[in-house]
Amino acid sequence: MSTLQTPPLSPRAQAAVHRIGLVGLVQARNFVEMFHRIPGCRVTALCDLDKEKLSAVGDKHGIKARFTEFEAMLPEVDAVVLATPIQVHGTHALAAMRAGKHVLCQYIAAMHPDEAHALVAAARKTGAKYMTIETDCYEERNMVMMALARKGVFGELTTGRGYYMHDCKELGRNRDGSLTWRGELWNSMLGGRNAAVHNSLPLLKCFGERVAEVFAYSTGARTVPEYKMHDRITIVARLHSCRVLEFVTDILSYHPNVVGYQLQGTRGCWEFDRAYFIEDGRLSAPKTVAGLEKAYALTDVIVEAGHPRGHGLAWEGIIRAFVRSIEHDKRPPEDLYDALEMTAIGWAAEESLATGRFTKVMSFE
Repeated sequence: MSTLQTPPLSPRAQAAVHRIGLVGLVQARNFVEMFHRIPGCRVTALCDLDKEKLSAVGDKHGIKARFTEFEAMLPEVDAVVLATPIQVHGTHALAAMRAGKHVLCQYIAAMHPDEAHALVAAARKTGAKYMTIETDCYEERNMVMMALARKGVFGELTTGRGYYMHDCKELGRNRDGSLTWRGELWNSMLGGRNAAVHNSLPLLKCFGERVAEVFAYSTGARTVPEYKMHDRITIVARLHSCRVLEFVTDILSYHPNVVGYQLQGTRGCWEFDRAYFIEDGRLSAPKTVAGLEKAYALTDVIVEAGHPRGHGLAWEGIIRAFVRSIEHDKRPPEDLYDALEMTAIGWAAEESLATGRFTKVMSFE
């Protein structure tokens, strides 16, 4: 998606009625109205282990089909949104695609390579669409960055860095002290599978190629030593063109949130929300995302007055892009292979952390 002013769906889309099932209502309950704003889309089924949430969300929106078992819901829908714990993403997506249902899924795509290969096989056999949810690809400043990169404003890109430094310690335990699914994930591995998930895809889209190999290093588990998850993980990624990316992930340290991207090219650079490029033979003054027509004029990003920002904007764009990919029978903008690329970078990072060596990244295309 390259515009914040989303284009209308096709007449065929508006004539169709797509039945959407939402799974994992802690987050997915926020998407009901977003789907209902799209002509031809209705959320017709809900699934959650918590019956109280099912009743609350179902009653609020008049949705009668409510399930506590995922596979029981599948005959009632055409597509599912998986906002569930990471540990079940692969199994739920696989069941849905084998049933011919389209999937919009949170990160991470799969827990192990066998599951990933099964997802690819199911997608090829059934033609079911799979789109990964990466809000960073639909945040306004990142969309401007990607559009500028596509236009060649920065010249040939040479390096990029993505930061996801977001203190999430409190999400590791429930109120009664038991581990949440996040805590269980952090406590069951070195943490590499969480690295590069939130800060890789926008850079990969800017550079337009896959990662060949990675080297990961870290601080160890120090701030919250009860988890095996390391405080900060840095991944150095070599692309097939020998250009270099870095992904910095830190979800446990006491640190102000730093989420964003840097790009370096032969004719300019990007720093989080500012563009610098050659003007009259010199590097320009910073062109910030907010309100600078010069930067927007170099992109195909259209900003509507009063349009919501942040995750609300991102989710709206993701949902509309997902529906359009189904209607036009096209590859989703962030598809299964993108999801598996991010996931495989994490697997390789985990191996590199354990071995201290460069590790090749699995390819599924």
